[in-house]
Amino acid sequence: MEKLFTEINKRNVHYGTYVEQIRDMFARKQESIVKKDDKFFSKYWQVYAWSAIIGFVNDKREIGADLPNQSSFQYQMITNGSESIAHALLLMAIGKIDAKESSDFLNSRKLLTTISEFAEGGAKHILEIRQTPGWERKFDSPDDYLIEIVRR
Repeated sequence: MEKLFTEINKRNVHYGTYVEQIRDMFARKQESIVKKDDKFFSKYWQVYAWSAIIGFVNDKREIGADLPNQSSFQYQMITNGSESIAHALLLMAIGKIDAKESSDFLNSRKLLTTISEFAEGGAKHILEIRQTPGWERKFDSPDDYLIEIVRR
């Protein structure tokens, strides 16, 4: 397992247009950490992880999603930011891979692609929630995140 974590942490994270939209809505630009604004997340990896968790929890996966955007961060940044979140994402991905042998789910790129597909699905789910009448401003308030976690 240690070899797998080392290999995964060296890889860049890829994401699609839904995660990019969510990132732009809810995360500060990483260069402007000192800037005060109303964005909930201060790091891009946090939005990616949140979208993936929403995707896993709601079983929203965009299988074969186009993931043209290569992040400016490697998976190591998620591990450094929160080792428990990084490990949880990997365990959720392992649980979703249809494997006949251990080698089927010990492929670092396959695991990261699975996480990214759920991140895309989760981001799409969030966008759909915001298109629901009366919910257009969902997640504009920090309380919305806490309520979502409590409901989970």
